[in-house]
Amino acid sequence: MPVRRHPIAVSASNHPLQRLPLDVGLIARLKATYARVRTHELQLAESFYARLFAAAPHLRAMFRDDLQSQAAKLTAALDAVVRNLESPQENAAMLAGLGRRHAEYGAKPEHYGLVVELLVESMREVLRTSADDQAILEWRTALRLIADQMIAASSADLPAADPAAPPGRPC
Repeated sequence: MPVRRHPIAVSASNHPLQRLPLDVGLIARLKATYARVRTHELQLAESFYARLFAAAPHLRAMFRDDLQSQAAKLTAALDAVVRNLESPQENAAMLAGLGRRHAEYGAKPEHYGLVVELLVESMREVLRTSADDQAILEWRTALRLIADQMIAASSADLPAADPAAPPGRPC
């Protein structure tokens, strides 16, 4: 069985893994599953945010009251990831920006695991009987890779703390 590269996994451009071909079968399966999820975009967002705020009520303050616009942002981000599955470097750049913005909103690395699991549960819910375990596993892996890239970008740009600065104040 030939070795293939996950379409969301990225590494330095000179890294030997970059020479591996993308897993086009996985790309097709991720796109097919997302196409089914996409037909329930509002239900997906409602389920996800309801689960998120039930599991972590303290995160509610990070979101505007208008959850419809938040749902549109969630859908737009997933649309962009799926659209760029054949272009991991474009996805990486988009996800880096998304990770930095989320850090500005207050997202912390420890939030991402919960978000991944709740988004996967919401996908399973909207897909109902058409959700097979393999598709859910593939999306869980994809979302974990997305989260890893967002976390890396959010922490890569943080300025070093000035030890002389008073606590709680920016440098």
